[in-house]
Amino acid sequence: MIVITGQIFTDQETLPKLYARLKQLCEPSRAEEGCLFYHMAMEDEEKGVILAVEGWRDTEALQAHLALPDIVKLLSDFEGKFSNDIQIHEVSSTQKLSV
Repeated sequence: MIVITGQIFTDQETLPKLYARLKQLCEPSRAEEGCLFYHMAMEDEEKGVILAVEGWRDTEALQAHLALPDIVKLLSDFEGKFSNDIQIHEVSSTQKLSV
């Protein structure tokens, strides 16, 4: 399993448009073959920080997602208008948390 976690940083002018586009991609992304979960959340509106958390069956599913026209267009439309600290984690096993 591939898990992606991290933050997306942008300015106050770009934030509403970028966040709206990212949120629009959530449902279609969740319906993709190999998507386990896909979430975008506003972490800190004042600082322009968006939280990203995604899960993919494997690298091939992630690569297929990144090649989709909607993803390519989003990256093109916002090129140079955001930065990120995104980490890709390869997870070999999981277990439920009991609390």
